[in-house]
This record gives sequence, structure tokens and C-alpha cells, in this order.
Amino acid sequence: MSFLREWLLGVTAAALAVALAQALTPEGTVKKLLRITGGLVLLLAVVRPLKGLVPEVLPQPGEMAPGVETAQTAGEEVMKTLIAQKVGAYILDKGSALGCPCTAQVTVAEDENGWAVPWAVELRGEWTANGKKELSRLIAQELDIPEERQTFLEETP
Repeated sequence: MSFLREWLLGVTAAALAVALAQALTPEGTVKKLLRITGGLVLLLAVVRPLKGLVPEVLPQPGEMAPGVETAQTAGEEVMKTLIAQKVGAYILDKGSALGCPCTAQVTVAEDENGWAVPWAVELRGEWTANGKKELSRLIAQELDIPEERQTFLEETP
């Protein structure tokens, strides 16, 4: 009960000090700044008991809170899926522009720095020799997927 009493006395004292300061301050910019400062002082007086929370409940610096790792993994999977979709759409667009309509299945992996990058691609479609060669060159040059990780499968209508 003494904790509650001390907290109420602290909030009351802060409120009285802020009210007195506002009453003695002339109108203008200084009074506006005092209102903001007074509000912050009252806020600190009200939330001061939160400082005494049990430290075991809060994560220590450098530790992850429960569930953060799961959320991080889920976020990484969503990012990989988005990268695969965007890269696949880009390849489809380039293939159509070259006269080689196709479908693309993109595999995404992490590079040496831990970044999700397009790693391999499997393409299905109708190919002309020049169209296949040009699309392979574009994929290698613009998406950094070398020819060894590009698979072209012939699909007849």
C-alpha cells in the first residue's frame, strides 16, 4: 500500500509544480513550451512505476522476445516468395518480348551475406534458338543466375 501512496504523492506533486509554473508564466511561446514540458513531466510521474517491472519478463539486450524468431522466419519466407513471384513475372515479360512465351519457376536462396536472392530458374515454353539464347543471357546478366542454374524445358502446345 505504501507503493501506491508514494506514487500518488509523486503524481500530485508533479501536477502541482506544473500548474504553479503555468500560472506564473506569461502568455506566448514560453508558455506553450512549458505546457509541453509539463505534460512530459506528468507523463513520467504517471509511468514511473513501470520502471519497477520484473526484469525477467522483459527481454535482456541482445535477446529476442518469445515469438520474435518465429515471426522473423515467417517474414523471411514471405520475402522469398515475393522475390520468386517478382522475378518470375520479370522473366515472363522478357520471354514474351523475345517471342518466347513461357512459365518460370524461380528458386530463392540466401547468399553468403544472408540476403534472399534468386538462385535458380526452371523455364517451360516454346523456344527458338535465338530466343532461348537471348533469354538465358538476360537472366544471367540482369538477375545474376548463371546458365548452369537455368533449366529450359520444351513444352509443345
